[in-house]
Amino acid sequence: MSAFDKVIGYENEKKELFQLCDMAKNPEKYKKLGVRLPRGVLLVGVPGIGKTLMAGALVEEIGRKSFLVRKDRPGQELVTEISNVFAEAMEAAPSVIFLDDMDKFPADSDKRNPDELIAVQSGIDLVKDADVFVVATANDIRYIPPSLRRPGRFDRIIAMGVPSLKESVEIIRHYLADKKIADDVDPESVARMMDGKSCAELESVLNEAGIYAGFDGRELIGREHIIRAVLHVIFGTEESLGCTNEAEKEVIAFHEAGHAAAALGFSPGSVGLVSVRATSRSSRGVMQQLRGEKGIKTYAQLRAQVVIDLAGKAAVEMKFGVTDVGAMRDLGSAARSVQDFIIDGATAGFELLHTAEPWAISGNGQYERVSEERGAELARCFNEAKALLMRNWGFVECLAAELVKKDTLVYEEINELYDKFVKSEEGK
Repeated sequence: MSAFDKVIGYENEKKELFQLCDMAKNPEKYKKLGVRLPRGVLLVGVPGIGKTLMAGALVEEIGRKSFLVRKDRPGQELVTEISNVFAEAMEAAPSVIFLDDMDKFPADSDKRNPDELIAVQSGIDLVKDADVFVVATANDIRYIPPSLRRPGRFDRIIAMGVPSLKESVEIIRHYLADKKIADDVDPESVARMMDGKSCAELESVLNEAGIYAGFDGRELIGREHIIRAVLHVIFGTEESLGCTNEAEKEVIAFHEAGHAAAALGFSPGSVGLVSVRATSRSSRGVMQQLRGEKGIKTYAQLRAQVVIDLAGKAAVEMKFGVTDVGAMRDLGSAARSVQDFIIDGATAGFELLHTAEPWAISGNGQYERVSEERGAELARCFNEAKALLMRNWGFVECLAAELVKKDTLVYEEINELYDKFVKSEEGK
């Protein structure tokens, strides 16, 4: 059994770390090829994704005497500890040093010339001829100086992202294994409600759901408890944040139904949750859209997202015949995306391509031309959103009605309605 078995998913990252383990355990076969073990590896990624767990598994799998440094003391004391650890590790070689959350070592007021990271750099240089391997984690690589990130110090930098949808399902199954769960809880559906979230967030949601179930006097954690936990933990909803009246609720329901219908129009099965519950960030509801495949997005995919952003406003105006003044966040997102197309992607011609900050374009009428093209493209996307919704208006109406009735719908409920209204029409 490997130490990496405790880490769910991240198979590509594990494969790369297995290479380092093999080099540490079997140095002779690599010496014959004239190569050596890299001096250090840095795991980088957002908090809560399991970097410390992965790094700990690497240290355990290598099997050498290890030394751990965390920021558990102030300034100069930490600098002294770092220096002492490198000296001890050199004496104990072959050994491993684990620097956990290295970007947190410097004091907040001293990010430019941090003595703590200078000590790390000096330590790595000190042990360069000794058999000492350095493993580190960091949330934000911007706080790690380029001189420390260069080959010869941290030779390998591995970026870890949030779990994929498949990995999230496995993680959720793992966290649910020791909980009493009702039959209406489906790990895949739960994962779709939280696609793109960290392992820590997944665990927190399931624990919160259990708290709700216990407070309600239930013996099993049901889907209703998980939905409440997702809305609260992931989207910041509060029980007190709700619609003031039924008329307002219906408007919000059509707004969110518009977003969902447009997203499903471009990619069936891509919506994990829709709710009219207000969040701490917005007086409107929320629509959870799956991320899709990793990799560079095409222009068509990016433009589709603009249409989806505008579809909430489109649905309200198509239904009620009034301007939807509650779509400012959507409009801002759509406008920024379109402006990026124009300025960075040259979608309106190379004459508007600009490499400086977007708001620096001035003096030669370029700003006015960008603004004009941006407005025209937004109008085209808005009309496309209306046309897309009109083709599936029965679904939009039904989805909005269900949202008014239930507040929140999840993946299987949304898909059932979509199959009933959209796929049945396509089959005629």
